[in-house]
Amino acid sequence: MSGAISDTATQSRVQSAAVRTLQSERLFYVVAGSVMLIATVVGFRLFLAQGKGFGGAEITRQIVPLVVIHGTAMFSWILLFLVQSIFILNGNRRLHMRIGVAGAVLAGVMVILGSTAAILSTRHNPEMYQPLGGPKFFLATMLGEMLSFGTLVAIAVIYRRRAEIHRPMMLLASLMIISGSLGRCPYIADFAAMPPLYVLGPALALGALFLVLQWGMTRAVSRWYVFGYCAFVIASFIFVVVGHSAVWNRIAGVIVP
Repeated sequence: MSGAISDTATQSRVQSAAVRTLQSERLFYVVAGSVMLIATVVGFRLFLAQGKGFGGAEITRQIVPLVVIHGTAMFSWILLFLVQSIFILNGNRRLHMRIGVAGAVLAGVMVILGSTAAILSTRHNPEMYQPLGGPKFFLATMLGEMLSFGTLVAIAVIYRRRAEIHRPMMLLASLMIISGSLGRCPYIADFAAMPPLYVLGPALALGALFLVLQWGMTRAVSRWYVFGYCAFVIASFIFVVVGHSAVWNRIAGVIVP
């Protein structure tokens, strides 16, 4: 009799610990989303408040509407990530799934907008990207980011019913596109101008900090996040190699004068 009671108590403690771990993990994504939203608001404060571009310069006049739409879409994605994380934390999975459909559509639109904005911006205003490795290198980085973002979101959508894969892929996808806002944040701008990674450096650093934060909050690390983050690091150095290659410079020369 006493053995049965002891087994029941032990099982209850294990279940309670599992619930606490799950809630801590869900809270982690809310915290990560909040950090990314704050970074986006701070980084794009001049754009949001005054309609200014990088460093307070005027937005490339030939593509002002495109830049505004692109910026709005990026901001909406980060905000959506936070809202979706809050829904899961509160147990509102059904609403999370419904809004997720709109998120998948938004992601597809963002890939097109981001790629187009990168091409036209480097074409019409190449001087702006000299501190970031030059316009051709910057274009390779941005197109690589859009490709990676689309790939990560696609993986997350495919595995939308497997939270252990879906959540870290969405977080990594969001990290992939906030290099622009991080690079505009005070005290981080100099880091974003450092070779060889340039704007990718701050995003990779934040991704590593999220890894530490997840362990601190849950005493565990998602293996899928680790796999994805390692792929992020490898992809970043591939972008660097491609961006400096002779073949890419010939291809980009068709776009960038």
